[in-house]
Amino acid sequence: MSIGRIALLLIVALLVGAVGGIFGYIYVTSGSGEPSMSVEDALATRQANEALISDAVGTAVAQAASEIIPAALDAAMQAERARQPVAFSIVPAESQASFTLDEDLRGVRTTVVGITSDIGGAIQVVRGQPAQSTIGDILISARTLTTDNDFRNRALRSRILFSAQDEHEFIVFEPRELSNFSADSIAMGESIGFDISGDLTVRGVTQPVTFAAQVTLDSERQISGSAATTVRYADFGLTIPDVPSVSWVADEVELRLDFVARAS
Repeated sequence: MSIGRIALLLIVALLVGAVGGIFGYIYVTSGSGEPSMSVEDALATRQANEALISDAVGTAVAQAASEIIPAALDAAMQAERARQPVAFSIVPAESQASFTLDEDLRGVRTTVVGITSDIGGAIQVVRGQPAQSTIGDILISARTLTTDNDFRNRALRSRILFSAQDEHEFIVFEPRELSNFSADSIAMGESIGFDISGDLTVRGVTQPVTFAAQVTLDSERQISGSAATTVRYADFGLTIPDVPSVSWVADEVELRLDFVARAS
């Protein structure tokens, strides 16, 4: 047999083997042709899978909404509350009004302090916009002002403030304007400074005065603070009686209010 014939036979054998291998692979991997499930079952499975995905997405959305929406609503409610005025009333038992002035008593420089807790007044606070806050009339009992000296107390009632007389029993401050706020808003536990300008009436004489105030928002239902100013008592027509033991009295007197006020 010639070499050419042998080569041809080899090529034919290789081709037959390759074709058989291909058909064999196709036969093995083609499966039986039987469906794994009906079309109805396939549709049901698909719908079930889609429902699971939808439920998972819905759960995630609901969870996010449960976290975001209440927080947003709470923030909105807090912002709205901050814009609403809240009425606070001064608590006399935890507040006091005082005056302070210096005098030479028996040759010794002495600081005289008069105090009373008989105070009344209301404050409307707008946390989010403090400049929109308002203060009502503040009344202080001049009759119950006391110092460390009973003779001086009697002189206050009968010869200085005339507070023993009913028409002069109360010192009245009528606020007209709040200004110079140290902040645009006030948060819980924070303090804010501002000025209170108004008319102060003592023994029937009225003069404009400005108090420097500091107020702290202690809680939703309580504020505390102070307000102070310095005046000349002569501007209110007040005079200090001449007594042998007092050789000098300062012209100016410091007026101060330290208060606690609670929401009604």
